[in-house]
Amino acid sequence: MPSGTYNDDLPNCGICGRKLRPLYKNNDWTNRKYHISCFKELVSDIGNYHKVCFNKYGHTKTVANMPITEARKKKSFTIDFD
Repeated sequence: MPSGTYNDDLPNCGICGRKLRPLYKNNDWTNRKYHISCFKELVSDIGNYHKVCFNKYGHTKTVANMPITEARKKKSFTIDFD
């Protein structure tokens, strides 16, 4: 059981959205934005992000700023290169 009083004014995790717990052993817990386990999982996903992003993070493949399912239905579209 951690020592000290429980603070309910802590923010939510930026990755999973659940409430953060205070870390009483470290002085920087007031600045934390993520759970340690969520951050470690995010860092491990960076190496194979091109495989994981569509299933785990909800990204969709796009062509010419359209989802790929809509782009396949169109006969033609314009792609601008900047």
